[in-house]
Amino acid sequence: MRTFSPETRKSIESRMIEEGFSLLKEGGLKNIRIDETARKCGIAKGSFYSFFETKAEFIYRIMISKREEAKQKLEDYLENGKLSFDGLYQYLLWLAQSDLDIFAHLSEKDRQELKRQWPESWFNNDSNNILTVSRILGCLENPRQDADKLLFANCLKLIALAKAEKQVFALPAFAPMIDHIVRLACETVCFSS
Repeated sequence: MRTFSPETRKSIESRMIEEGFSLLKEGGLKNIRIDETARKCGIAKGSFYSFFETKAEFIYRIMISKREEAKQKLEDYLENGKLSFDGLYQYLLWLAQSDLDIFAHLSEKDRQELKRQWPESWFNNDSNNILTVSRILGCLENPRQDADKLLFANCLKLIALAKAEKQVFALPAFAPMIDHIVRLACETVCFSS
């Protein structure tokens, strides 16, 4: 099996994650084929497994990569290192409209398959939720002292779940519903300026 320099390894891994996400968006889990992903990234199928132990881990790493992209995007909404109520509101709306959530591209069958394969902590990790929320709260210009971090995290998850199951909602009211959830999330953690 080939060995890669750390820089090459990082580059290949990044390309595999992007390729995997593209395949996932095109057709869900069944569309992610290890041999095709490896080929498109210029490596042998066996080399794929030096990056990811299993296809389930690969999917998880795609999800984590997309979460990291969303965290990086937060920087665009900061003004002088701080996040105003409006900045938070606009960021959360962007997040709600973004295409970064892998679950929005999975069928119910796909989600059940991942739930079967992944450890519970990959689906629901309160310490990770708190870290993410704490990062956002640490930027707030006017934070609430009684901010409920878990309620805020649940609002974010509710948006993600709504996107994943959009077809069950009354579509003319979908955007206003998301707007209300985003506003609730903002009001949960900060005061308007």
